[in-house]
Order: sequence, then C-alpha cells, then structure tokens
Amino acid sequence: MRRVQMFLMFLTVSSTIAPALAWAQPPVVSEPTSTARFTGATTGSGRGFGLGAVALYTPGVGMAPNILGTWGDSGGRFHVDGLFGLTASNTTTFDLGVRGWYHVHAASSADFSLGAGFGLVSHKESPNDRRWDFEMEIGAQIRAFIVPNVALLGSLGMALYLPDSGTTTVSFLGNIVSSFGVAYFFM
Repeated sequence: MRRVQMFLMFLTVSSTIAPALAWAQPPVVSEPTSTARFTGATTGSGRGFGLGAVALYTPGVGMAPNILGTWGDSGGRFHVDGLFGLTASNTTTFDLGVRGWYHVHAASSADFSLGAGFGLVSHKESPNDRRWDFEMEIGAQIRAFIVPNVALLGSLGMALYLPDSGTTTVSFLGNIVSSFGVAYFFM
C-alpha cells in the first residue's frame, strides 16, 4: 500500500511541476524556409527607393560621374538602377542608362547580384554635330551596407559599345567595365 501512495504522490508532484517548468523556457520561433535565404540586406536594408552617386569607367570612353536612382523589390530578390550623367569638357556628354540586378546571395549586411543593362551616350562636339552611342553591359555587383540605409556598391562586367559614327563597325570592349558608388536608401 505504501508503494501505491508513493507512486500517486510522485505522479501528483510531477504533473504539477512539469507545466511550470515548460512555461519557464522561452518559446522557440522558427523562420519560414521560403525567406531564410534572403536575410539582412534584402529583408530590411536596401529595400525601397534610394539615391546616390556612381562613377562609371568604360575603356575607350573614360570615367563618367552619374547620379544613381535605385529601387529594390519588397521580397529582396532584385533591384533596378537608373543612371543619369552630364559632363562638359571639350565635348558635352549626356548619359542615360538602366541596369537590373538579380540577388544571387545575400548576407546580413551585403548582397551579391548578377545583371545586365543598357545605356545611351550622347556626345555633342559642335552645335550641329550630336552622336548617340548605345552600350549594353553584363556583369556582377556587390552592395555592402555600412549602416542599415547606406550602401557602398561596386560592379564589374563587360560591355558591347555601338557607336553612332556612320560606320557599321561594332567594337566589343571585352576588357573591364566597372563602377563604384554610394547610395542612401529612404526607409
């Protein structure tokens, strides 16, 4: 009889204490598997609209400063850059371009993207002489967020440059086409 009483007392105590011990543990919250790959830079920082400046370097054309407008989708899977540049030295050059980037990988404060874009480059050498050149580019871009809404960015790629010179020659600038810049995101 004593064994039955001891067993019942043990069962009563354990059934009273066990739920209290379970509530003392912090709840475990799991992250959904569909968004586990896109973290950090693409789930909060770098999403939405941003403005900045970028310097483009194209062999044969040279360095061109541009204003950057950038927008990223709410899912963090891609972003689009718009470029506008105006320089004046011996000739007046006007640049207008668009690039789209797909995020291949994202970390807590950076992302790596692959993409392509195109641009129009206008050269005015005299009042009656204006050339419109066309450029297509493919490449890779890295954005590193130094704070949640400011990113340093750099891209590297290859370009196909189609000059408006009246000839049918197409020059392939297979060397490196690069850009470096900074962007501020309005979150």
